Amino acid sequence: MGKFNHNFNLIKSSDTCRIYACDGNIVRLDFVNDSCIRVAVYKNENDLLPTFSVNPSNELLTAGRDRLSTDGFKLCKPKIYVKGDKEFIELPCGIDIEVEKHNFILKYRKNGKALFSDREPLAYNFTGEFGRESYHYITKENGEYVFGLGDKGGLLNKSGRAFRIECADSMGYDAQSTDPLYKHIPFYICENNVGCYGVFYDTSDTSYLDLGKEINNYYPAYKYFKSEDNCLVYYVFFGTKLSVLQQFARLCGKQAFPPKWSFDYCASTMAYTDAPNSQKLMDEFLDKLHEYDLSCQGFYLSSGYTSIGDRRYVFNWNYDKFPSPKRFIKKFADKGIQIIPNIKPAFLDSHPLYNEIAEKGYFVKNSDGTPFITEFWDGLGSYIDFTNPDAFNYWKQKVKETLLDFGITTTWNDNNEFDIRDLDAQAQGFGKGTVSASRIRPNLTYLMVLSSYMAQIEKTPELRPFLSTRSGNVALRRLAQTWSGDNRTCFEDLRFCHNIGLTMSMSGLYFYGHDLGGFYGEMPSRELLIRWIQHGIFEPRFTIHSWNEDGSATMPWSYPDIMPSIKKLFNQRKKLIPYLYNCAYNAVESEVPLNSPPLLYYDDERLYSQNDSMMVGRDILVGFIFDENREEAEFYLPKDEKWYLDGRVFDGGQTIKISIPLNEEVPCFVKAGSIIPTDENGVIFTVYPIENGRFEGDYFNDDGITFNYKNNDCVKLKFYVFCDEESVTVEYKNLGNISFIPKIKLCKNDSRRLNLKNI
Repeated sequence: MGKFNHNFNLIKSSDTCRIYACDGNIVRLDFVNDSCIRVAVYKNENDLLPTFSVNPSNELLTAGRDRLSTDGFKLCKPKIYVKGDKEFIELPCGIDIEVEKHNFILKYRKNGKALFSDREPLAYNFTGEFGRESYHYITKENGEYVFGLGDKGGLLNKSGRAFRIECADSMGYDAQSTDPLYKHIPFYICENNVGCYGVFYDTSDTSYLDLGKEINNYYPAYKYFKSEDNCLVYYVFFGTKLSVLQQFARLCGKQAFPPKWSFDYCASTMAYTDAPNSQKLMDEFLDKLHEYDLSCQGFYLSSGYTSIGDRRYVFNWNYDKFPSPKRFIKKFADKGIQIIPNIKPAFLDSHPLYNEIAEKGYFVKNSDGTPFITEFWDGLGSYIDFTNPDAFNYWKQKVKETLLDFGITTTWNDNNEFDIRDLDAQAQGFGKGTVSASRIRPNLTYLMVLSSYMAQIEKTPELRPFLSTRSGNVALRRLAQTWSGDNRTCFEDLRFCHNIGLTMSMSGLYFYGHDLGGFYGEMPSRELLIRWIQHGIFEPRFTIHSWNEDGSATMPWSYPDIMPSIKKLFNQRKKLIPYLYNCAYNAVESEVPLNSPPLLYYDDERLYSQNDSMMVGRDILVGFIFDENREEAEFYLPKDEKWYLDGRVFDGGQTIKISIPLNEEVPCFVKAGSIIPTDENGVIFTVYPIENGRFEGDYFNDDGITFNYKNNDCVKLKFYVFCDEESVTVEYKNLGNISFIPKIKLCKNDSRRLNLKNI
């Protein structure tokens, strides 16, 4: 068989799977569900590394999952017929797939129109036609939009750009242009004039994705994926933008449900733990909270608490800074504040435990069995090999002994990009012999976080674990929240971190946030700090964090003269927590993001040029100002809806100019047909009715910290609202075991009669 000339034959088939072969190349099609297929291109399935990303059954996998497994899939039996040398597959979702066995070209049609296809005459690198790596080329349509890929910078639409898919420690990155950042998520949603589809490449290897930046005279416009993996395993999803995202998220397992306290302000700064008088600064922090009457329920403890001299040593407490860690932790706990300690997966070669760990063989190794040493924070060090079960358990035990046994219940898993590029660095692997550590970097991150997670579960099994991780792949959603990493203190990064956050959300990472104020640079100006906080109060992770060049700490009270404005924003956040927590439950159970661009829900072309607003849950639309010296901005309201703002009702499909001053709460548009729970010295439900007709709503609440809600020990309200010109009738029932009678009111300026009925 010559180059560019591969004739495949069907060698095995079932109702849900078809396998083709040609000269040692195998192509396997699995019909995952009614609107998703999996395509695998490989030479020997025994050579495929396991996957940690795909996990529809939500299991805690320490050795991963066979990449070709179909366990947990709702397999589909499509209609298949043969016509000449071609096969035609009809999926129940209305997508028709043409299989051309010469060079194995897949073509996808929706309603008879070409949605996309593999690039002809060759889409895959069967015999080295494109070089050494695994390749996949597909068509690119004029004017298409592409969303996703994890924490990628720039505009929301990634079409026409190219990206490296790997994890990097990108301290002080440019949120518009730096690539790569911290996450490894080769998933995107593409929308063209025929419809939407999503593609997820299931690999942990370093990869490259070109979304139309490259052009070639010999081919029409195309996109391509390239990976250092020895195979291609990818999933294609069909549907709306939202349903494609939801299918991908369900494929990868449920997002971990954070405890309710984590939605309050959680403070942090490197300045306090880097200072020699750390304990004094932390005590003063508590005094400031009391002085300004600010609510705070978490403190991210930066790694300075582990220092010996000017270096940081994971699992070591600096007793000069913290003479009694247990007393320090209890003091914060007594104030209702959880300490979230920073831990890093590498041990410096001067670490007191380094030789012990090396002798046990727990580090990633060179080919001769010695510890692999690489650059890390403050010097040279070695990474724990979490594929080694003994090393996995060693880390878990250290988390317990040095943190959890001191009264801590959380972990902040940081600097876990596993920056290993040397091909000779070896990990123990997953039962099939050693594997190059460079090939499984995001899996090592996942296993680190899983080890911390299991330590927390074993120590306090009654509590929902809270973990934060900076790096990883989409598997991290099952264990932890994340954030956008070490951003800069400038208005430009505020604007583009907004996009990075929404991009993560459209990649299945719903519980995210930013270092508000900017992590690296100068102390933010008064205006920049307020604009950052105005943005952060609507995101799941509400944290101000900094490493300012002058050693100062960015705190809510950094500028005492603007504290009245800061307090209003903190109070607005506190007021929103019942709504945000309800949205969090919907994200976990129904894959509805807490934050998303409005275009995720509305097919309205004007939304694609509106980048300064976002949906909070499904019912609130909020806009922001990202430019200096501005207090007014224009925001487009999605059409086919009515929107409330401070007692006024606006038709969708128009642009509204609003004021967002520095000294007031952020104005929010609320979708007509919504019930919004807010904390007003108790939960109050405000109904935003439609003119005529009916709509439904829901509300969830529980103890906020345990898994008891899974036994229905929770409040689970269903609302049924009926509207006419004279009255608004709200019927409600509680499907949970915790009794609760809601306090319900109509929104401002609606004079209709409100009728309430407990059914």
